[in-house]
Amino acid sequence: MRAANEALKRIAIQQENVVGSATLQRTRRLMQCLTLLMLIVIPVSGLFRIDLAAACVTVLDRQIWFSDITIILGLWLFVISLLVMSYKAVGSAFCGWMCPQNSASEYANMLTMRLLGRRANMMDLSGEKMQVSARKKSLVNYFILALGLLLPAMLYALIPLLYFVPPSEIWSYISFSNGDSVAGGLYWLYLILVSLFLLDIAAVRHLLCKNMCMYRLWQSAFKNRTTLQVHYDAQRKDDCNSCHYCLDACFLDIDPRRPETMDRCIQCGECVTACDSLHAKSKKLQRHGLLRFSMGEKNDPAIKVHPLFLYFRHAKLSILATVMGAILFIVGVVTYQNNEFSVYYISTDKDSSSLDYRISIAHKLYRSADITFELKGLNQDAYTLEKSAVHFDASGRQDVLLHIHKSLPKGLHRFSVLARSDDGWSGRFSVNHFQPAR
Repeated sequence: MRAANEALKRIAIQQENVVGSATLQRTRRLMQCLTLLMLIVIPVSGLFRIDLAAACVTVLDRQIWFSDITIILGLWLFVISLLVMSYKAVGSAFCGWMCPQNSASEYANMLTMRLLGRRANMMDLSGEKMQVSARKKSLVNYFILALGLLLPAMLYALIPLLYFVPPSEIWSYISFSNGDSVAGGLYWLYLILVSLFLLDIAAVRHLLCKNMCMYRLWQSAFKNRTTLQVHYDAQRKDDCNSCHYCLDACFLDIDPRRPETMDRCIQCGECVTACDSLHAKSKKLQRHGLLRFSMGEKNDPAIKVHPLFLYFRHAKLSILATVMGAILFIVGVVTYQNNEFSVYYISTDKDSSSLDYRISIAHKLYRSADITFELKGLNQDAYTLEKSAVHFDASGRQDVLLHIHKSLPKGLHRFSVLARSDDGWSGRFSVNHFQPAR
């Protein structure tokens, strides 16, 4: 066995250099675009939205009331625990791969450098003034830059509105086909949002992530030795030659060669791509770059098993909570009631000699429905139903009056009101009616 091992060690191994820029950053850009698309699709599809008019949350195009708390509890538990699992696995990768703020900031940086030069920083806390390249000082470049920053600001301003205003109403406002007073307020709100997003994209950019983002700090609180991180191959530091190419590529001004600064890293992989690209172009450096992604330190003697096993061991509580949240959410959706109705009596005469009832029906789906009513336990000549069916074009509430005739004999009468919808829903409400003496 020892001889075989010695023979294997003498076999020459050739390692192919795979340039990270060929796949890593393309994948990251795709994830950023998919995230923006997801933020738009979620409210438009009815997956999640806040209905201000009905003062409720909408999930899967359903109004969620307190009686449907299982859906909210399951969804909240599932999302939170899933996020915690991702924090423990990939750290702050959300910031580098999915955060809309970073996506817009990187786009703005790229556009500014192409149109005004590499040193054209819009805002710098060091006090250094923006330096525009002499070859790119033209009104055309400034106009294209202004337009290129305004368009994404207008798109970003629409996203929060989609979560509070139905998409059909937003389209009517955009097409100027709705002239009511609410539209004017929405225009002003949209103008304010566009101004804020334009200020953020044009000037603030990565300063928010560097100095003010609390969400990144929240993610960092869940990091451990098995969390994904950028690893620097210090054994090959002679190949580095202090080129600072990786440091220049990092928009958070982090030196990936210093492990003590990596707590601010958002795992965007720009430094990995930069180092790999430089080694691929070099004739002397035929190996891969000195930076790579890894989960934990393989050379750490304290780690005796694969980092993935350690991750699942540390995240077992989060995994259990994720599964429980998914089960609660599924149970809530399966047991969800499309409609809610109640029957209560009202006094119609001043002397209260006659008692009528009001049937209140609430439709909780954002689609049309027809609901019919029927009474069980009373003869048809003992009551008058205002109407036997109601129609809903969308979600809403309607009332139907039920009048009990005075010809009904004195005493206690028990009857039930049945409601049936054309989508298969049915409900029953029992009523104890006391008929006074005539």
